[in-house]
Parts: sequence; structure tokens; C-alpha cells
Amino acid sequence: MISGERRLEYAAKAPVRVELYTRNYHVSGDVELNRWRLADALNDKTRLAVLLEHAVREPLPKLAQEAGADLARASQFLQIAKDSVIFAVPHEAPEMGTARQQYLAALQAEEGENSVAIVTPPFEIQGIFHRRRAVQLRQAHEDLPSEFIALTQVEAVYLYDRRLRVVADLAVVNRAIAELFALSGEGPSGRRIAR
Repeated sequence: MISGERRLEYAAKAPVRVELYTRNYHVSGDVELNRWRLADALNDKTRLAVLLEHAVREPLPKLAQEAGADLARASQFLQIAKDSVIFAVPHEAPEMGTARQQYLAALQAEEGENSVAIVTPPFEIQGIFHRRRAVQLRQAHEDLPSEFIALTQVEAVYLYDRRLRVVADLAVVNRAIAELFALSGEGPSGRRIAR
């Protein structure tokens, strides 16, 4: 007999709290995900937007300052165009704990990993990209998968106020809109990237 928690974890989809960052906004809300796989949902070409439930949006500091838009707004439902998402961070959900652990373990078990630096104003993002096989850097750049890629050990810095930092075990980054994207040598296994 499968417990109620395990049933939910292996169900088709379950709500996961996700933070999404665009050029102008920080948005958080519940997104229906299959087994905590945010990259799969963002790479789904059949949907152009992400639907969030119980969403809260707030302008990033530059927009708040320029437009005087400093108030957060809540919405029962909010759609965000996927092509405007710079990066997204899924949060832990107790009922998805095993799925989260399995997903992170699978990424970290990959043969190759590279440190990555991405600049998509207003953010600079660093983390570890995991690949199925070890290859030369040129080949790694040419073989990059989908638009949205999962990174571990992530740190995103807001360029207009470097005190605003997002640190996460996992984030999904939209490399298709990156102004600069650089993989560097093999990343440190199991260690945080030195900055």
C-alpha cells in the first residue's frame, strides 16, 4: 500500500512553490510540476506561459525606483510568458522530498560538470551545469540542450544592487535570452564554486 504522501509524489502533477525572475519582476507562486521537474515544464513547447496560483509579484528595485512601483501585488492566478523568465527557483515541498532528492542526485551523478557564468541583465548568474558525458568545452557549448537548463549551486546577483543575491541548490536558467553564456573547466564535485 502506498502512503498518501508517496501517492502525491508520484502523481502526474503536484503544486510546488516557485520563484521566477524577469528583467523587472520577482514573482512567486504555486506551479503544477511533475516530480519537481521545473526545467521540463519551462521547456514544454506546447505552452508559451507558466501559470502560477496564489501568486505574488513585486517589482525589482530598478523598476520600483524608476516607476514608483514599490508595492507587491497578489493574484489568485498569474501567467508569465516563458520567454521573459530569466531564471526560476523551485522550493522544497515536503510531499515532493523524495522526488527532489532523486532529481538532484541524478544531476550530480552525471559524468561531466562545468562551472557556468551567465549574464542576462539585470542578473549575473553562476552555478554548475551537469552533462551526461565529459567533452571538450567547445563541444559542451555546441551540445547544450533545451532553452531552459538546470544548474546546481547557483548564485544570482542583481547588477543594479549587488546586495540583492539569490542562492539556491537548484535553479533553471533561460540560456536562450542570455547576453553572455560561458562554460569553463570542470566544476568542483560536491563543492561550491569559489567566487
